Amino acid sequence: MKKRVISAVILILLALPLIMEGGTVFAIAIGMIGIFALKEVMDLKRSHSNISSGMSLVIYLSFLFLLYYTPFEYSKVNGINYSVMGVILLLYLMPVMFYAKDNTYKTSDAFYFLGVTFFLFLACHTVILARVHSLWLFLYLVLVPVLTDTFAYLFGMLVGKRKVAPNISPNKTVEGCVLGSVSATVLASIFYLNFVFSMEIWLLLLLTLGLSIAGQFGDLFFSKMKRENEIKDFANLIPGHGGILDRFDSMLNVAIVFLLFMSYFTF
Repeated sequence: MKKRVISAVILILLALPLIMEGGTVFAIAIGMIGIFALKEVMDLKRSHSNISSGMSLVIYLSFLFLLYYTPFEYSKVNGINYSVMGVILLLYLMPVMFYAKDNTYKTSDAFYFLGVTFFLFLACHTVILARVHSLWLFLYLVLVPVLTDTFAYLFGMLVGKRKVAPNISPNKTVEGCVLGSVSATVLASIFYLNFVFSMEIWLLLLLTLGLSIAGQFGDLFFSKMKRENEIKDFANLIPGHGGILDRFDSMLNVAIVFLLFMSYFTF
């Protein structure tokens, strides 16, 4: 626990200047986080074949290209065009035939990494987009999963009885998840109204509740991935916390759902 607290304090001290600065520095930092997350996925040997260094480089560069090619503007939130998507698809799918002899890069690997790349790109791009819009909007997106996880843990300890998914995350309870989302929705919505922007109460509550639930699903999804690979943590990058995906699993899903919200509503 002591190691976990110390690591958290160090992370906050390192992150604060980057968050406050925003702009290019923040965008580069998020890109680096995305690269580390990609590496953690590549290290999951049960989920895919051993990836060659050549294909690893293609995947890393594709992620960075998607992340920085797409404008960080709300007016262009629908982002990448068909030609870019087509090029990425070909870069991932066509090399399969060249690895037929040793079978180190299969069709299942290609589709697996396509999904991972687009998922991480969309999540990281949305985080940068939120910070470009305002510091307070970014903090709101961070606050939702943090409050959800904190209150879900507390209420789970106090009144939790029924397990949500015992085969994936045995410590999560229905009571903890529900009360965690309710608490986070109320508190994060108050934060939004005071610091971010005005919004119809019903819409804000619906958005925040959706983000909170999405965060919990993200946590379960990545827990399932770890179960499938028979590992406790994705990496040992952060002492007491594990890897990037162990620390930001909820936030990634929150970002994806927020991106969908931005596509349909103006705020």
